[in-house]
Amino acid sequence: MALWTLGGRTPVPTRRAYPLYLHRACAAVGARDPRDAVVKIFNTRQRPGWTVPWQDQPVDSSTGSGAIIRAQFGRGGSVRFGVLTAAHVISDTRYLQIQRSMDRFSGEKYRARVAAVCHEIDLALLLVDDEDEALAGITPLDVAAPHELPVIFDKVRVVGYPVGGDACSVTEGVVSRVEVQEYSHSLRAGLALTVDAAINSGNSGGPLVHSATARIMGVAFQKLVARGVELQGHAVPAPLIRLFLDEVADAEELSSPAEGVRQQQHEQEESGEGTLVPFRLRMPSLGCDYQPLEAPALRRSLSMGDRTGILMCRCHSAEDNSQQKQPETAQIQQGDVLLTFNGHALDNNGFSDLLGRRLHFAVARDICQVGTAVPVSVWRDRAELHFEHLLRPAQYLVPRGQYDTRPRYFICGGLVFQPLTHEYLQGWSINDRPAHLQDLFQRGHLTPLRNEVVIISTVLADAVNTGYDSGWIGAPVVHKVNGEPVRNLPHLISVVRAARMHEATDPQLETFLNFEVSMSGGPFRFALPAGELQAAERRISAIYGVPAACCSE
Repeated sequence: MALWTLGGRTPVPTRRAYPLYLHRACAAVGARDPRDAVVKIFNTRQRPGWTVPWQDQPVDSSTGSGAIIRAQFGRGGSVRFGVLTAAHVISDTRYLQIQRSMDRFSGEKYRARVAAVCHEIDLALLLVDDEDEALAGITPLDVAAPHELPVIFDKVRVVGYPVGGDACSVTEGVVSRVEVQEYSHSLRAGLALTVDAAINSGNSGGPLVHSATARIMGVAFQKLVARGVELQGHAVPAPLIRLFLDEVADAEELSSPAEGVRQQQHEQEESGEGTLVPFRLRMPSLGCDYQPLEAPALRRSLSMGDRTGILMCRCHSAEDNSQQKQPETAQIQQGDVLLTFNGHALDNNGFSDLLGRRLHFAVARDICQVGTAVPVSVWRDRAELHFEHLLRPAQYLVPRGQYDTRPRYFICGGLVFQPLTHEYLQGWSINDRPAHLQDLFQRGHLTPLRNEVVIISTVLADAVNTGYDSGWIGAPVVHKVNGEPVRNLPHLISVVRAARMHEATDPQLETFLNFEVSMSGGPFRFALPAGELQAAERRISAIYGVPAACCSE
């Protein structure tokens, strides 16, 4: 089976003399030595407990790599030094530090803070405290142009700090593929470079530089680990890096980083709220599932003639279409055949001519911004239609790629309710996950009637819930509360609280909360006496160490 792996004030660092052979090696390839501008990142992190949502996991630490670049922080902001790295290197951080290569500089570590992040394409940008000292004498690396992609056989170098030493390491190889790949950090497909240069644990976030120019062609973020597979590392390419940096430059939240980002993060740390990311970039989504149209019989059944495209199988939206301002025709619908996207004609596999080569149209989607109205043409009811389709952030019935956030939960009478997420499912190996939950993760459909799956993750045993077992009971999915279909966790909370308030107005009438659920074996029902819940929840909070509010909202 294949696995993706991600791979106070101090003196000014003193530069050490380079050995002569290093100068000769750099001169031989005609490019600057990039190691000066690559730092080691130390992340002290604490991940939330997705299976026990009111508790955090133990504090641990990890390392990664990052490149010093010039970037504009916010609309109208100044251009300054930042550290470009991978999002998974700094995810769930509590304390960040950077360090220069110890074979050339003294080993002081400097505090760094997250300025911006995009988990969907695994990129992050850091600001460094005491920047004048920490980055003194550094010549930053340049990022390749937005349209610049390496070609097959181009020589590249991966620069970073893999495990096994403290000095900056360089491995060399060639570009072997340029295509859309799944990003393991976000489980989202996007353009990636495949290289045969070694990418090992600790290399993540380090730059992939062109051997001839030393420009950043990509950011290393994962490698494929499987029996019979060697030297398949992946990097985020320059067009996506440039898109990320352009969004950071245009972000109002970062318009004054010195007074804005740092002050906000300082206040959050002083209040005990941790270091939260002030700017999060989202990537656009078509909002549809689609399939190729390779089969001639399928194309004939659609009366497409010589047209080519891909078939829209299902559209995901939590919005009520009856409330939309756009006319019904001005959006992609289930059953449409997408013929062109933003001026690019699609073949029957969804590929088009992009950036000087044949690439999947997802690349054209990703170089657009969220909120862009993209011109498209579709084949619908034996007619060709042309309109603009609005690109929104991706939405999933079962969220995935949740970082720098805390799980949401609600406890009522010892029943722990929380949304089903990919992070919750990661409590099991992929082959041992409850089948009914894994099916929702893979095939769940977002609709206006349900935009979240609420499960009972645990039963905290108490007299009020005697008879329903305790602990993990199979993670039943909640469908109704007192006969009302559940849309999401906030809706469930509002229904429960309304029922409890109604009971408080007439304590002589015994009322119950009825939860209709489905388990792997079929339907099931829970009933809790509303009048006994307040006393029960005080006991449960004291016994199990649950916060008194019994709710994350």
